[in-house]
Amino acid sequence: MSETRILELRTQRGWPQERLAEISGVTVRTVQRLEAGNDVSLDTLSRLGTALGVPVRDLFMEAPKSEYGKAMSALSETEARSFSDAARIAWRHIAFAVALFVTSPIPVVLLIAGADAGVIPTSVEVAIAIGLGALFLVAAAGAAHLVRASNTFSPFPLIRQKRLSSSFGAQQWAESLEETHRRQRGTSLALAVGLWLISPLPVIVAALLEPSQWQGLWIAGGATFLLLVVAVGTFAVLQAAWSRYAAEKLTASAA
Repeated sequence: MSETRILELRTQRGWPQERLAEISGVTVRTVQRLEAGNDVSLDTLSRLGTALGVPVRDLFMEAPKSEYGKAMSALSETEARSFSDAARIAWRHIAFAVALFVTSPIPVVLLIAGADAGVIPTSVEVAIAIGLGALFLVAAAGAAHLVRASNTFSPFPLIRQKRLSSSFGAQQWAESLEETHRRQRGTSLALAVGLWLISPLPVIVAALLEPSQWQGLWIAGGATFLLLVVAVGTFAVLQAAWSRYAAEKLTASAA
C-alpha cells in the first residue's frame, strides 16, 4: 500500500484527516494508519476511493491526470469554461426531455376525442392503442435526451460532486457568469409564469360551451393547448437554468 497516494489525494483537496474520515465514514485513526502504510480492509479502501472520487485501484498508483489534462487540484478558468459549455448543452437536453414528457399525452387525448366525435374513422379502443404507442415513442425521445445530458456531464464527475475547488480566476469567471445571465433567467421565468397562467383558459371556455357533439373535441383541443403551453414555459425555465447550475458547482469549495 502506498501511503503517499492517500496523503497526496487528501492534500490536493485541502482536506484534513478529520474531513476525509467524515466523508468516507471511517475513523481518523484508520486514515492515520493508512497514511502510515498499514494494511486495511477492501471495504475501507472502497469507502476512501468513493470519498476521494477515484477507483480503488488508483489508490495504489501515481497521481493521475484529471479529465481536463491537469492534476486534480484547483480548476483553471479554461476548465471552468469547458464545464459551463457542457452544462449549457446538457440543460438544453434536459429541457427538451421534460417538454416531451409533458406533451406525450397529447396524441392519446386527441385520438380518443376524435374517435369519439366520429372525426377519426376508428373505434375508441383502437384510438387508445395508437395514442399509447405514440405516447411511448415521445417519452422514449425524452429519455434519449436525458441520456445525452448525462453523457455530456460524464467527463466532469468531481465538479458535479463538488470535490474540486476552483482557482481564483475560475471563481471570478463563474460569478460573472451568474450575474451575466441573471436577467435572462428572470425573463424566462416571467414568460413561463405568464404562459402557465393562461394555459387552462381554453379548457375552461370549452367546458362552459353549450353541450354538443363537438364539445369533447373542443375540450381535447383545450387540453392540448394547455399541455403545449406548459411544456413551452417549462422548457424556457429549464434551458435558462444552466448558468446558475454551473456557477453553483464551480464556486463550491471542496474544502
